[in-house]
Amino acid sequence: MINKAFPTEAPGVLISADEYVAVNLRLWWRAPATRRNHWLLGGALVLLAISVGAQLLGRAPDGSFAWSSPVLLAVGLAYGAARLLLVRRLLRRTYFGSAAMQVPVDYELTEAALCGQSKLGRFDLPWSSLRRAVWVRPNWLLLYPAEAACYYLDLRCLPATTPPAAVAALLTQHNLPQAEA
Repeated sequence: MINKAFPTEAPGVLISADEYVAVNLRLWWRAPATRRNHWLLGGALVLLAISVGAQLLGRAPDGSFAWSSPVLLAVGLAYGAARLLLVRRLLRRTYFGSAAMQVPVDYELTEAALCGQSKLGRFDLPWSSLRRAVWVRPNWLLLYPAEAACYYLDLRCLPATTPPAAVAALLTQHNLPQAEA
């Protein structure tokens, strides 16, 4: 089946630091490991709070009090509160540490491949070599050739003749797993 929307170009795609952080935070929040860690941290903090409450209500006659539980509770609460800030900082550092993130890429989507060119080089990647695609609505499509790396395709750079639905159909045609974030 030939899709009349292809080949198409998305010139000068460049993700800003703020967009990079926003897109990746969204992915981070929805990751099963992040959710599991939130539950574990929350459970540990509840148990520590119960321990502190029990110590306060049932103090020993000699007035002794184990300070380790409230200290651990305070550290856990501080970590829980600062965790989002730490992740944001790490993402910004990752963005600014990558020369490839700060160079515009001219993408071409054909029936057979994802092609790209920047001042760092050129690539032609057959659709079959991609592992998955993640739609980060409304503006981004992340195309993963490996689990830990992706191409950021700005859907705003596509011509009006190539709507995101046409790109989704192309990905489906090539049996590329797609997810929403």
